[in-house]
Amino acid sequence: MRSFLAAIGLTALAVPALSADQISFQFGELERSIPIAELAGFAAGDPPGPKLREVLRLLKPSERTSLRAALNQSAPVNAVMASNYLGTALGRRTVQQLAKVINQPANVAKNALSSALILGASSSESLRIVSVLEAYPTTNIPINVGALASLLRTLTQDYNLQNKLFAGLSGLGGAPTSGPDLKLAGVNGSVAFQRLPFMFAGRVAKSIKSALYLPTTATAESKAPLVVLVPGLNTDMNALLYVGDTLASHGYAVAALNLPFTSADTVTAAIEGTGAIPPANAWYRQPITVSELIDQIQDRWGNRVDTKRVGVLGQSLGGYTVTALAGATLDWPHLVQGCRQLDDPNTVVLNPAIVWQCTAPNRVVEQTSFRDPRIKAAVAVNPVTNPIFSSGSMSQIGVPMLFIAGMKDVFAPPVSQQLSPFTAIRQPGSVLAVQNNGTHLSFLDATSTLPPVVTGPDQPLARTELRGMAKLFFDRHLLGRSDTPPLAPPGNAGFSAGSDPLPLLMRSGLTMEQLEQLEPGLKEVP
Repeated sequence: MRSFLAAIGLTALAVPALSADQISFQFGELERSIPIAELAGFAAGDPPGPKLREVLRLLKPSERTSLRAALNQSAPVNAVMASNYLGTALGRRTVQQLAKVINQPANVAKNALSSALILGASSSESLRIVSVLEAYPTTNIPINVGALASLLRTLTQDYNLQNKLFAGLSGLGGAPTSGPDLKLAGVNGSVAFQRLPFMFAGRVAKSIKSALYLPTTATAESKAPLVVLVPGLNTDMNALLYVGDTLASHGYAVAALNLPFTSADTVTAAIEGTGAIPPANAWYRQPITVSELIDQIQDRWGNRVDTKRVGVLGQSLGGYTVTALAGATLDWPHLVQGCRQLDDPNTVVLNPAIVWQCTAPNRVVEQTSFRDPRIKAAVAVNPVTNPIFSSGSMSQIGVPMLFIAGMKDVFAPPVSQQLSPFTAIRQPGSVLAVQNNGTHLSFLDATSTLPPVVTGPDQPLARTELRGMAKLFFDRHLLGRSDTPPLAPPGNAGFSAGSDPLPLLMRSGLTMEQLEQLEPGLKEVP
């Protein structure tokens, strides 16, 4: 989806429905025009025509490849889906970024592009570039060359990384050896447990829906270790409770909750107008609510649950939450600096994680640390981390962390949100798990109605892999079972695990220098 939106930003400029037959570029005092027919032929694989050939000489070979790939992008989006997305804050900010490529007044470009996206999506079962081109409501389309160059750099890097990142990571330090059997590790145990729903009032909300899985083996003499599950934006506790089933069946107490400002119910109510719109930057306080949940478990079941030995597992925005609880401090100046690029007219930012975090970057808060000393191990699945955390704040993590990245995650792209931040973690026992072909929703339950391009291949396999990784990681770092197979070998090599179509690479270390070997020019905030 990210590359598709980028492609729209590049080509929705080109072909108005009735009379447009060219796009125009201004190079200083010199203007160049490209007939639409030449663009269409180039997209189909034909040799470039004479006018297009002049412009292609100005591009690097990798940029030409990215341009052709962009012209051929499509996505399973209908008019209703397009309209709903454009009605969200993230959708509006995305169009704002894409419209920078059009050398027209911002409001004109944004409105025209939004109209073209909806009309283009209504012409077929999927949103195709040619449909958007035909729907764009102007005649000659002038291009902002600076923004176009920024967009091409983004597309080129995306193209290169998609084609070589997993293989490149696998080759660092030598070929990976076989890792633990995650299918075996993720098999449910024989311990019975109770499901105990409850509500509690916290500092940021009066009514927070929660639940505890309490194993029957938990007693005053043998308290159960606690794992807290933290969902992401626009989801709820049900998306991760399958992991809770497995852990509870092996004797863990498992708590879960719906976060007050970002759960699916809250987001839906805000969109429908039946609930309040969450205040700007409300998401940063989520670690407070998780700590309050641990307090509640202690007050209600502390005679059977050990709340001094706590593991946390969070996905997406929940991944941010558990990273903060593990000790990473919030770096508000770094966030403000990273958000400045959104206001640069010659820089196109299509990273949804960055666009979303930058809703109100100047409304910073005084609190920066949410470290909870009761937490002894943390698992962050597709976490959103950058630019709210910097390399300096990531280095302050004080417990072993398992960072899980999906190579086809367009909502929290792996390089900026997981791989680059992981290079700053210094805590022994930490592991980076990279899932080839994985998306932002691969590990979530209750998403089967979404298209495969969003959920990724074989979600049951992905859930099996997460059950196995979580069980092994918490056994080793929460229970201290040294006989548990490690998820990654020491040193610079890696373990391969999982199976096709979602193979996993697990490493105990990665440096920024190694990342730059794979793709020169990578920055902390792209």
